[in-house]
Amino acid sequence: MPQNVMVSVVGEGEYMPKLVRAILCKEVIPPRNLFLSSKNKAACEAAEGYSVSLCEDDISAVIKSEIVLVTAPKREMPTELAKISGSSQKRLIVTVCDSEQIDLAYISERIAAVTEFIAAVLHRDENGKLYATYEISQKARLFLHQPCRDLVNAMCDLINEEG
Repeated sequence: MPQNVMVSVVGEGEYMPKLVRAILCKEVIPPRNLFLSSKNKAACEAAEGYSVSLCEDDISAVIKSEIVLVTAPKREMPTELAKISGSSQKRLIVTVCDSEQIDLAYISERIAAVTEFIAAVLHRDENGKLYATYEISQKARLFLHQPCRDLVNAMCDLINEEG
């Protein structure tokens, strides 16, 4: 059953289009509840064929959402977090990265206004299967924990299915 939350996906890197595609293919949320920047070509291509909500830019997408998924390689994560730092209040920020250094302390140092965040760290098991571990801030609203896990886990499942 789809979660009834408003979600934006911002960022770059190999996981960003996979995250968008997984959210839509696995029907984690209704397509209209997914907000993407019309300037993010990779996100728009991943959402092709779905009735997602396109916004003018990343900031517009962030403002319309409850959950903001930010994905980028470790070296680019500070840039992506800086882009949304001014509009992230009252939103749950979820970083999606394959570096354990992108944790709650890292996020709180870069986005001071955010009190709700989750660090989703991507790992590979001994068989090469992708999975995520989660570090959740104490102020993150409890009812949003599972939707955040569902969103990221959908990407892991889709990547594992594709091999």
